Amino acid sequence: MTYSRREAEALVERWADTVLRVGYTWTGSSQDAQDVCQTVLLKLLTDPRRFPEERQEKAWVLRVTVNCCKDLKKSAWARRRVSLDALGAAEAAAVLPDLEESPVLRAVQALPEKYRQAVYLRYYEEYELEEIAAVMGCRTAQVSTWLYRGKARLRTMLGGMYGTEQKCLSE
Repeated sequence: MTYSRREAEALVERWADTVLRVGYTWTGSSQDAQDVCQTVLLKLLTDPRRFPEERQEKAWVLRVTVNCCKDLKKSAWARRRVSLDALGAAEAAAVLPDLEESPVLRAVQALPEKYRQAVYLRYYEEYELEEIAAVMGCRTAQVSTWLYRGKARLRTMLGGMYGTEQKCLSE
């Protein structure tokens, strides 16, 4: 089963930004995120299955994205190279969030990997704990712990300002 040009363009339009953001969150490099994005979109377009619901398609896309990021990080090539970001190379045309403009996003990116991934999937992609556990390949209780610890570190990093809006809303 193949996609028409219009269907393929619609799939790329629908998922490219999400895959790019998740890839950037997991790899910390815009170039690696672009590589992951290309790989995931090719897998999506060449996979013969069709999803009856967008939610199922999103879960598949995120699972494949996470797996591609893990594969990239554990590859021998990735362990022996220096990122273009580290060399100060200019950013590519893809628009990624500017860490300088958002102290919260900068703090999230500074979290240890598991905390960063859990926080990103919960608060940026709005996944439920069970879904995050499935994507990350762990138990729901572990995700809950990582979220709790990640938010505690964010509060410390941001000078106690993170989470105060929730307290104000409940009062």
